Amino acid sequence: MPSRPAAIVPIAVFLSVLLVPTESEPRFDLPYARAGLTNRQAAACLLERFAFGARPGDIDRVVEIGLEKWLDAQLSGSLPDPELEKRLSRFKSLSLSAREIVNTHPRDGIVRNQMVRAGSLDLEKMDRRKIRKKMKAYREEKGYRSLRELNGDLMAQKLCRAVYSENQLVEVLTDFWFNHFNVTIQDGQARAWVLSYERDAIRPNVLGRFRDLLGATARHPAMLYYLDNAQSRASPGPGKRENRSKNTTRGEMAVGGEMMMPESPGRGINENYARELMELHTLGVNGGYTQKDVVEVARAFTGWTVFPPGRGAERTLRQMKRRPRAFVREGDFLFRSGVHDKRGKIILGQKFPPGGGIEEGERVLDMLSKHPSTARRISDKLARRFVSDSPPEALLDRLTRTFLKTDGDLRAMVRTLAASPEFWMEAVQRTKMKSPFELAVSALRALDADVVTPRPVLQWVARMGQPLYRHLSPTGYPDSAEAWANAGTLVSRMNFGLRLAMGRIRGIRLTLPSQNGGDRTTSADQILQTCAALLLPERNVTTRLRQLTVMIPETSKRKEAQIAGLILGSPEFQYH
Repeated sequence: MPSRPAAIVPIAVFLSVLLVPTESEPRFDLPYARAGLTNRQAAACLLERFAFGARPGDIDRVVEIGLEKWLDAQLSGSLPDPELEKRLSRFKSLSLSAREIVNTHPRDGIVRNQMVRAGSLDLEKMDRRKIRKKMKAYREEKGYRSLRELNGDLMAQKLCRAVYSENQLVEVLTDFWFNHFNVTIQDGQARAWVLSYERDAIRPNVLGRFRDLLGATARHPAMLYYLDNAQSRASPGPGKRENRSKNTTRGEMAVGGEMMMPESPGRGINENYARELMELHTLGVNGGYTQKDVVEVARAFTGWTVFPPGRGAERTLRQMKRRPRAFVREGDFLFRSGVHDKRGKIILGQKFPPGGGIEEGERVLDMLSKHPSTARRISDKLARRFVSDSPPEALLDRLTRTFLKTDGDLRAMVRTLAASPEFWMEAVQRTKMKSPFELAVSALRALDADVVTPRPVLQWVARMGQPLYRHLSPTGYPDSAEAWANAGTLVSRMNFGLRLAMGRIRGIRLTLPSQNGGDRTTSADQILQTCAALLLPERNVTTRLRQLTVMIPETSKRKEAQIAGLILGSPEFQYH
């Protein structure tokens, strides 16, 4: 079977056994037995929720290690990943710094301007075909690569990490938190920064403190560009701010429920980040803030911008040399005191005296990350993702207390989830519908597939309704069965399962488990039992699935593939 080298799993298991909780994180017991689950059933549940599904043999390994030790190892986020590293090594962009990525994958407009300044492009005298030809030659000469190639690396590495990483919880949480702090490659300025945003701002902080994650996203160029804070500056006077929200129609803005026309883009204060920071990232729409708070928070974040690329960098460096106190630079983040609104502010009832600087934005992040409304909102989102679309109130209360008690320790939040009786209740088992990405990855893992070329699978993920990194709204993709369960996408899901199992998706190699895969004398019922044990482990569903086999002739040479495909497309596999 074309899977990862056999030596990798024993190493991971060995290290998992050695990993024990620290004194600050006391040993905890998972209360699955009280819910009537066996060790194996509970292991399957952990692999469905805190991983992208079980690979063949994973349940045995988790039971052998011990469920609590397995979870401790996942919460460390530091298991060795040689197979994943080998697969990621072919994606050139991953080894570049954020600035190198942007400089290596410039937008067409930047390349065109460079050529015009160099005198090698005359836009008035050349037709489009000749312009494209000359730009292509210029890109090759400079060693530039396309944004399409960058986006391909971005999506391919996400798929490879989800399928092959031993640190499955980190990858599940990275997917969750990226969606919470969504940015998109559809945004022209943010596009080239999205890979480093996920790699440098999201992934390193998913098992840390919420405040650190919030601050990392607030300072990253992808977020600064996407929600327009990079252009936000102190207004010259009343009424000179540009308020258009990413959630409103272009050319309109929302203030107090009324639609208004904004000032010209780039002039004055932009409220987009301030609004989404409170509505989506922290407090929630009913979290106790007002439109006045939105304006005041936007003023607090004026001057938070991006260190400019190209010729703008040289100019900025000269300014910084002349007036060092007027700037704060940390990597690609830049604070410009000269465009910061230094007037006094009142935010959520707290006074900010006049004359402030970068510390005002940091104080806002501190306030929001400690607010009870934020604790409740983050608890609700985690419970909805990992337990149920309608999580029990007792679980929400417990998670909220953990958030407030631990100052937003996200590792402690996961431990609280797993240690809660509500996590294991029969009423919430297999009630979460997998997103298209989760469905595709769990199918690849269950079949122990070898992903040679990621792109065809990614195209199927998009066809099922989730083109990666392309959700335009800052809300991110929805996380409910209602959002994914519609007639069109359900047909696509069924077709994906069938084509994958039949070996008809390019770039995927797999071997189905039965030793009698091509034997016509093997009954459909026997194959069904084998496939159900592989794809739906520890679940007694063969009786219900048997109805699927009536569609398959006993003489079919592809019985196993057809049955596996039907299971992958069945409701039983669609939910976790």
